Amino acid sequence: MRTKNKRKGIALVELIIFIVIFLIIAGISFRLVYAVNQKAKIVKAKTEISQFAMALENMKDDTGYYPVRLGAIFDETPPPGMEKNWNGPYATKMKDMVNNDTPLDPWGHPYLYQIPMTDIPPETYIQTPEIGRFTGSPRTYTYDFIAPAGPAYLILTNYGITSGEIRLNGTVIIEQKEFKNSPWPQIITKPVSLLAGTNTLSCWLASTPNDYYLVSVGNPATKAYLPTSDYFVLTSYARDKKSGGKGFDRDIIYNSKTYPNFQ
Repeated sequence: MRTKNKRKGIALVELIIFIVIFLIIAGISFRLVYAVNQKAKIVKAKTEISQFAMALENMKDDTGYYPVRLGAIFDETPPPGMEKNWNGPYATKMKDMVNNDTPLDPWGHPYLYQIPMTDIPPETYIQTPEIGRFTGSPRTYTYDFIAPAGPAYLILTNYGITSGEIRLNGTVIIEQKEFKNSPWPQIITKPVSLLAGTNTLSCWLASTPNDYYLVSVGNPATKAYLPTSDYFVLTSYARDKKSGGKGFDRDIIYNSKTYPNFQ
């Protein structure tokens, strides 16, 4: 009887050990499958971005410009200002992945398409030069400009500065926490109110030497994005659908101006 109970106890222990080993193997297998799936999505996102980039380059070769919106690569008729030598659509096979005119990445989030600051209003009250970070103590750069009283837009184009602050007439417009080193360039647009006569723009920065940003203030009534011949940036925010991150959450960024293009 004792032998029979002993065998039952051994069988129960063996069963528990088997279940534990099975759960460990299942957990490892799940993590491996998940990792493979995420890596496949990253490869797919890079492939799609490369295809979009090729379509954008073909569009520029024909018309001389990159478009204002990424969805223009699917258009059969040219966007305003790009009529000359238009030979679109420049992409057709990927049109089924478009939602509200914006292609979606493998995680179901819209790809972010950006062009440099072509949205400077024709009536620009101030356009700063490149405000750079050099060695030594952080500095504040101050600019005075004349404008009528009323609403306007302040536009920051940031090339790598991660710590800074921008004030207009003593009021903080862009806080330190808003500065990021990706996407490149980072573009922030804020509505502001101008005083009649002299206005003062204060720009502070403290970051890696050789990084810089530009600031402009202009009339919102004439503000509009325009096609550009300079460059474009295409971004997928990857798994977490948020800027930044590491591992599977790391942004996938393509910049047509840099080499290699994927940053």
